[in-house]
Amino acid sequence: MKESFNQIYIDMTKRLYVPMVFYIPWRVWNQFKNEKWEDSSYNNLFDKVVIIKPDGSNALLNNEQSSHHIMIKKERLDLNTFKLLELQNDLDAKQFDFILNKYITQLDFIKRISMWMFENVQKDIEDLKQETSLSFQIQQKAIIEHWAYVQENFIGITQIDETTNEIILNKKDFKSFKELMNPSGVFPSVTQTKSKTKEEAEKPKKLKKEKKILVTEEEATIFLLNTVFNIKR
Repeated sequence: MKESFNQIYIDMTKRLYVPMVFYIPWRVWNQFKNEKWEDSSYNNLFDKVVIIKPDGSNALLNNEQSSHHIMIKKERLDLNTFKLLELQNDLDAKQFDFILNKYITQLDFIKRISMWMFENVQKDIEDLKQETSLSFQIQQKAIIEHWAYVQENFIGITQIDETTNEIILNKKDFKSFKELMNPSGVFPSVTQTKSKTKEEAEKPKKLKKEKKILVTEEEATIFLLNTVFNIKR
């Protein structure tokens, strides 16, 4: 096998999130009670629909159409299905179950996120276009169908608690989701704003020092897997 297990897992996980429409609801996020989120420089972070296009680029979705991008979602998830079938033949049972268990944890997470957003986006986003709502619906449908196929056709997977079939999320879920969009996560530019925050303006040296982290590519991959993709419940 040419690809490492880590790279296979990262590629499959990214396909869960690309393409994608999403938003971070302020009514959930403000439970963190962090005053810095009140700053106007974070206006583009909350209650705004963001689209991650099939090529991985991203932008705030204003009046643009998005459903033609999200239609590719099923194709990307089918690639993951094909990869799982390939791995099932190439790996021994323990190796395959290890990757599958980690993947289905991510799949369960994005399934609940997508279901929650579809059910709540019209409440949270003012003047939501019908076409944008359709994108959330297409996205949810593709993910649920992929989830059902994986559950039905792959033996030995970790059974996710039945309560996760309910559309129940908390601030921890959204924090995990936001971490994927942070500079240290999978999609580094989604949640960045153009203007500097007050905290950055007041403490430029401190932030600059924190960003000066020297790690090897292997160490960065391990850190990514352990901190971002390993969502603990």
